[in-house]
Amino acid sequence: MKVTEDLQCNGLSIVVDKEGFTYGSDAVLLANFARPRRGDSCLDLGAGTGILAILVNGKTGARFTAVEIQQAACQLMEESIALNGQGGDITVLHADIRKLGGLLPAGSFDGAVCNPPYFSGGTRSENPAVALCVHQDECGIYDVARCAGRLLKNGGRLWLCYPASRLAECFHAMVDSRLQPKRLRLIDGKNGPYLALMECVKGGKTGLIIERN
Repeated sequence: MKVTEDLQCNGLSIVVDKEGFTYGSDAVLLANFARPRRGDSCLDLGAGTGILAILVNGKTGARFTAVEIQQAACQLMEESIALNGQGGDITVLHADIRKLGGLLPAGSFDGAVCNPPYFSGGTRSENPAVALCVHQDECGIYDVARCAGRLLKNGGRLWLCYPASRLAECFHAMVDSRLQPKRLRLIDGKNGPYLALMECVKGGKTGLIIERN
């Protein structure tokens, strides 16, 4: 069922499909964590509903190319962008982030945001759209790191979220693609930190600031 939701931010709204394409609180937390500058050229990798591009553009004025593999999600994004009057700032690209070599030039973006699929193994949703959004069988953290590492300028920044319990693999993936973790915010749940928000700099020096919510 397709509905339009008020994002409670600068008059922005988003069109979602409650049976397939929606978003979670982690995306909203990440949108508040990201710090691109007005006019920066940024990527939303695996954009889904476009929640990150829509919110971060509305908050900062950064421009986005929102890359999403599922055509139905791209159509919802286009509706939201038109509804918000963001057509001059957000471009939707229907593509696989693992196959952007001939579509986007290397080293051409100032920043990127990503809320990657977290889960591997286990029982997959019977809804293929939901399964692709949350399971990393098709696109994992190393794919995200390689894509951002190729497309960001030196000094460009990637903002992403990942389960706090799996930070080791996230750090390894980032450093392997020359993305140096520089800022980490841990989000607490009932039993301690459950989510990590991370800012990485391409070609950056070592040195990590750790924040708590």
